Amino acid sequence: MLDAGLGDNWTGGSPRDGGPTISKWENLPILPELLRSIAKYGVGPPNKIQQRALPFLLRGADIIAQAPPTQERIAAYVIPAIQIALTWIANKPVNRGPFVVIVSTTVDQATQAQRMIRDLGGPIGVRSALGVGSAIGTNEVANEVRIMSQSMPHILCGTPQKLHAMFTNANPLPANEVRLLVLDEVDQLIARNLHDFVFNIVKLLPPPRSRPLPSNSSPLPGSQLPFGSYNEPGTSPSAPSPFQTQPRRFPSASAPSSAIGPSSSPPLVERQTALFSNTVPQDVLNLATAIQLREPVRVLVRRDGNVTHADTSNGARGLRQFYLYLAFTAGGGRLDGTTTPGAGLGIIGSGRGQSSAETAQAREWKLEALADLFDDVEVTQAIVHVGGMTALDSVVYKLASRGIDAVPLHGDMAPGAKLTALNKFRATNSLIMRQPVTKVLVVYDVQVKSPDVFQVPLVINYDLPKAVEEYAHRVAPAISSNYSRAGVVVNFVTATGGDVEMLRSIECFYKCPEVPMSLRDVI
Repeated sequence: MLDAGLGDNWTGGSPRDGGPTISKWENLPILPELLRSIAKYGVGPPNKIQQRALPFLLRGADIIAQAPPTQERIAAYVIPAIQIALTWIANKPVNRGPFVVIVSTTVDQATQAQRMIRDLGGPIGVRSALGVGSAIGTNEVANEVRIMSQSMPHILCGTPQKLHAMFTNANPLPANEVRLLVLDEVDQLIARNLHDFVFNIVKLLPPPRSRPLPSNSSPLPGSQLPFGSYNEPGTSPSAPSPFQTQPRRFPSASAPSSAIGPSSSPPLVERQTALFSNTVPQDVLNLATAIQLREPVRVLVRRDGNVTHADTSNGARGLRQFYLYLAFTAGGGRLDGTTTPGAGLGIIGSGRGQSSAETAQAREWKLEALADLFDDVEVTQAIVHVGGMTALDSVVYKLASRGIDAVPLHGDMAPGAKLTALNKFRATNSLIMRQPVTKVLVVYDVQVKSPDVFQVPLVINYDLPKAVEEYAHRVAPAISSNYSRAGVVVNFVTATGGDVEMLRSIECFYKCPEVPMSLRDVI
């Protein structure tokens, strides 16, 4: 099981639910004074975006989070921002900062973030400031900066134009102490052509993380997990970006190479970056590349949530399609802040060639999620599509160990062997059997067409296809000839390997909400 060995920090840890869940703030590595402030403020238990983003942010990882704009999303970056500020307040002179810069596209979002920081962080000694409004008057900006410098904020929130003016005027705010940069509503920021302000700000900030933490040293006094300087063992700071093969709209916003070249001494301060966006088109990924996010973890939360009705609007007669988000990374990252030695945090990419990066532990968790899904439903037949022979063998073995009749079918089979496999899958259960056995056709590199197989109640894309056209062929056996028996499709989506990008492409043609808590209710 996925939650085995994770300790007491996790509850409800079933892979069928997309990974372990965090039921209490105490389950996260948050400083005690911040925990007390959260309780006093009356924040409810962690919701989905907080459950999925906070463990990675608190360990110092860069992230790209796709989630609807809500107060809960703001809290998902405000809480780690306050923790970083608390950590560094104790180790810096009184008037140093800012340690965190939060860039919001709109005045309203920036104001909401600053108010939350004020209410949560103010009583425990965290100073915050708001930089919004006109950035035209040089004298006015200089006066604001002068007043702000007298009591330097630990966390600075604002809009791109105003923050840019504050960091670039004649007597600017210092930018060399920034440990965390948050960009909110990134898709809107790009749509409003505000990204140049961000690029110019990023050039003034410390460089992104480039070194692994020493294994024999404590990350930071008073903190349980590292911030701002985290890199997994075995990764190289000079490794090419996973986006380099994609069209580049934005130039790099990095500092001059002479400042960060091999001959220069390692910087004492490194920057962690978090991007939050309502949608994640290619321009958002290009921006992430331009500002040098390091192996960013992808976090996915959708607004539409669970549905239990058939979607008949897209022409797929009665076909109901869902995605199951598996809350761990192919590089071995776990939501408890630990990793398999030598594993990375996971990367983003539109390519489908990342499966080789999966660790044995991540593969086992995915297999457990598949097995648990079959424990939750009662079907006589199902088709599972996989992306390789290794996955096919593993799925067949795992399902067989659960008493499921798993039948392999792949492209390297001779025609006679393929026909035998299809006949075995189509054959009805013996009448002498006390309990019918679920038959699962595990498919790789073969198109399963009607009338060979039709009206299968459940199709699972264990590995997503490479193209939407291939997806259409895969789901065809689940399409009913009438509305009385609609099929169900479940798409497994992990944080890496291009799964989220592929899901977004599929959603251009098919409605695909998150899988309901009990799949039995819709099959």
